[in-house]
Amino acid sequence: MKLKFLFLTTILFLTATVLSACTGGATVASSWPGLAVDTDTAYVAYNRSVHAINLSNGTQKWKFPAEPDNKITFYSDPAISPDGQLIVGGYNKILYSLNPATGLMNWEFTDGENHYIAPPLAVEKGLYAPNADNNIYALDSSGTLRWKYVSDGDVWAQPVTDPDCECLYLSSMEHYLYSLNPEDGSMLWQSEKLGGSIVGVSALSADKVLYVGTFGSEIIALNAQNGEVLWRVPTDGWIWSGPTLAEDRLYVGDMNGNFYAFSAKDGSTIWKVTADKLGGPIIGSPLVDADTIYVGTEAGKKEGSLFALDTSGNIKWKQTVSGPLYPSPRLAGDLILVAPMSADELLIAFTKDGARQWSFIPEK
Repeated sequence: MKLKFLFLTTILFLTATVLSACTGGATVASSWPGLAVDTDTAYVAYNRSVHAINLSNGTQKWKFPAEPDNKITFYSDPAISPDGQLIVGGYNKILYSLNPATGLMNWEFTDGENHYIAPPLAVEKGLYAPNADNNIYALDSSGTLRWKYVSDGDVWAQPVTDPDCECLYLSSMEHYLYSLNPEDGSMLWQSEKLGGSIVGVSALSADKVLYVGTFGSEIIALNAQNGEVLWRVPTDGWIWSGPTLAEDRLYVGDMNGNFYAFSAKDGSTIWKVTADKLGGPIIGSPLVDADTIYVGTEAGKKEGSLFALDTSGNIKWKQTVSGPLYPSPRLAGDLILVAPMSADELLIAFTKDGARQWSFIPEK
């Protein structure tokens, strides 16, 4: 029943995306909140608003837009650029740059022809924003288009960059992984078909290996220099978000509710926590902090669970919240942040030992 709820949510989201693309009408985001964090503020993009929330006490600093606008809805994680802009994409086909201190708009980019589902990537060289129109748009810091690249399908995952090789890695719903030149968008290589859609961000190791999870129920390692598949291992369920790489291990959960630790070297299973212990599908990438792994799950239609595991796979503690936890947990100093879906509490802060610190409930 729990997994059926997840599939229903996904289908509703996809239907809304398609219908709104066909009609040009506005839709309310039917999927989960997007979350980003800087030194003293959390930014949550969900439904019709972006909220800036004070990390010290959970109070709201500002909201964008200041007054409700039915034509604007949000889904993806915001990105904080090196020059201090908050970049967030909307379902209304517009990419916004906001002042993170005030919430006022710096500029907007309107060339996109469909929704922004993937989070933008903001780095020193500029902004890279995938759109559901199959394009990735490369912008400078003022929002001016530098180039665009047309992929073979929708891009739902944030790109990954490697400044050592001047590469930009892009994954596709059409089962491919691409390497692009970030200067002009020319393709350096394209992988073979990988057997399933890739909607989670890839993990890139220091020794130039890319790790991706797919809807083909696999974790796949590829040579980042040429796209060659190095190894692939099966999982029991689809992988929605990408794996988290920590030292020599990959940590990832599947949509059947299992959680794995794999060797980054060869994909061998180090340990596995089965779904009966975690209670529901795992959508977001885990957060790894020192010797603790934080994992969010869907515990039911109206509940989610945040688990803290040690690096041997033992459960240290569990907290239940009033909404499925689909976004990845975020580290904010000494706090662990989670953003439940369809709950009154839009953002909840826990201490690292699992004590609830504060929660944020938006005004209605």
